[in-house]
Amino acid sequence: MNVELVRTEGYGLEAEIELDGARLQVMDGVSTAEQAAAPGPVSDPKFDVVMVEPGSWEQAAAANPGREKRLEHQWGWRYVGYGQVLATDPVRVDLGILVLELDFPADDPGREGDYVALAIDRIRLSAEPIS
Repeated sequence: MNVELVRTEGYGLEAEIELDGARLQVMDGVSTAEQAAAPGPVSDPKFDVVMVEPGSWEQAAAANPGREKRLEHQWGWRYVGYGQVLATDPVRVDLGILVLELDFPADDPGREGDYVALAIDRIRLSAEPIS
């Protein structure tokens, strides 16, 4: 996975990254509170996510009838993630461009393999400091 920091507004604020050729708006967890990180490659990138739990898993599955794997940008750092459930406790979803682990379990272990659409409030990038 190749991640490049394009620009940032500073730690905890919006940053733009390029992930394997795609541009994403994320929360900056790479900069320090004292100094914004300089643009450049991000070594050992990690992603965590703040999600809006689905109203129901049935609704989440019904919202991805095409069995897609992608991120659809809404605004700022908000996305709708379309992907396949790889694990259920905690939930891990393959969105094609990346796999995200969510901070809640599925309602049923049988959800593994389901295709879902989920509202993502923000994706946070953290990593080894950029030198």
